[in-house]
Amino acid sequence: MARMQNAATLTSHWPDVVSKVSGLIDLDTSVLAMKALIRKREIRSGEMLLRLALAYGPGGLSLRAAAAWAGVSGLAEMSDTAVMKRVRNASDWLGQVAGALLRRDVGLHRAAAFLPGRRLRIVDGSVITQPGSRGTDWRLHATYDPASSCFTDLDLTDAHGAESLTRAGLEPGDVALGDRNYAKPAALKSVLDQGADFIVRVGWSSLRLLQADGTPLVWETLFGGLQPGCAIERRVQVAHSGSPGKRGLTWFEARLIVRRATAEAAEQALRRVRRGHSKRRCHAELQPITVQSAGFLMLLTSLPADVRLDEVLAAYRVRWQVELAFKRLKSQLGLDRLPAKRRDLARSWLLAHLILALLIDDLTQEVLDSPPCATSNAPTFRLTLADNPVAA
Repeated sequence: MARMQNAATLTSHWPDVVSKVSGLIDLDTSVLAMKALIRKREIRSGEMLLRLALAYGPGGLSLRAAAAWAGVSGLAEMSDTAVMKRVRNASDWLGQVAGALLRRDVGLHRAAAFLPGRRLRIVDGSVITQPGSRGTDWRLHATYDPASSCFTDLDLTDAHGAESLTRAGLEPGDVALGDRNYAKPAALKSVLDQGADFIVRVGWSSLRLLQADGTPLVWETLFGGLQPGCAIERRVQVAHSGSPGKRGLTWFEARLIVRRATAEAAEQALRRVRRGHSKRRCHAELQPITVQSAGFLMLLTSLPADVRLDEVLAAYRVRWQVELAFKRLKSQLGLDRLPAKRRDLARSWLLAHLILALLIDDLTQEVLDSPPCATSNAPTFRLTLADNPVAA
């Protein structure tokens, strides 16, 4: 009953949804161009197909319930098999619709308070699993703007899609922020090549770091004299660590910031490290440097020296905002309850949820941008969902 009510809620707001989406993309032209609607029988337009996909996806209906709902609502008389075929074939087109929503004008773009004069872009990924699966089936890669509280890039891949800063569409003046999974030299260099900067968390073995004189960095010298709550920084060189021909050559220079946690936080971090080591069932003992580094936050940034150490640390602290955004997608929209096992059907289900999430972001942005003095100075949004990174 609750799921039928979700679908009914979509129906009651349908004119607003159609108006919003149609202002960004021609539904009928695009649905034919993407070959998502080849035989116009029960479903005769892009609007009808989008309505059906949203009912099956965020509407919370099974294929059989979606077929029953389509008949009761007057949309179309069709079987659950017909619903499945229509929704499966719509995956690429739904990605194009989501991409159009990402490129939308969202109104007033407020200046970021985290790094004045720069735009902070938080890059992260979230795992989505199918029924009965114990591993990663899909990975949602996102770039999040904490100043406007919305996504600026979304990329949906299968389990083989690695997390990387190269997935984020960056512009000069942007600052890409990521955890230690994004501390990869080639990707960091690509950020610099785009005229942007980065702040990433690193571990003592994440990168090959050299001191200013070209000698390997000795982490123990950084850890030893720091008091809880204090931080220091060093100018370092990021060196190649791959092929012998390039080993030791410098990729680029950066600032390494090390902050010692409080005793309580350090103890919690060490417990997490030990727990992770136990889950991996490693028979080797933890290295002493691994145990010691657990009580320290280590950041690598390309930001110039005029951005103070405390400003870099404060900017990194807002990374939790993208975690909350993912949590909203999974808990409030049910993105963590993927019912489909077929890859093309699962992709359509996920993209329908992302479309609704982007529409909610759009509505939220309109509310935030509604003061009397608001003006229109919208940021540019890029498309990654419609590029079909996963074959249907």
